Amino acid sequence: MTKGQPVKAVKARTIALALAGVLALSACSGTSSAQTAAVVDGRVITEQQVREATEQINAAFKPEQPLTAAQALTLLIRAPYINKAAADAGKAQSESAARAAFKDYPETPSDTTVEILQAEASLQQIDDAGRQKLTKEFAALQMTVNPRYGTFDASQAAVVADTPNWLVPVPSAG
Repeated sequence: MTKGQPVKAVKARTIALALAGVLALSACSGTSSAQTAAVVDGRVITEQQVREATEQINAAFKPEQPLTAAQALTLLIRAPYINKAAADAGKAQSESAARAAFKDYPETPSDTTVEILQAEASLQQIDDAGRQKLTKEFAALQMTVNPRYGTFDASQAAVVADTPNWLVPVPSAG
């Protein structure tokens, strides 16, 4: 600190420099962690992609049990692997067929929503051996899931809700 500089000015400058460094580092990744729903083998799935897919599928198909954000994230995690397995087996659903499923929907579906529809249709065409291979592939994925959604359970190949560690199970009476 130089003579005559108030302590508050030095602290403010230090905080500003630290904040600038954090912002510069987060800008390098392109997507902040607050915007990231999951990172799967380096592929980023954004909150926006999850939100769009959830809203579009629910609006277009009006399922009895609406798709949740965690279910949409599960579908977004699995879709590229299912589509590749189906393509390798010569049984992939086409993008145009998936888009045609939205013929009565007033908006153009996002690419990620179309990818989910392709995968769900393609999964019906994959035999048991192909499904077992996919299960092994899902178990080997390097993944980080935003805790807001839960964690990825490889045995279910799905994002499942976490039980907070501060909740203690109550022993059954008897």
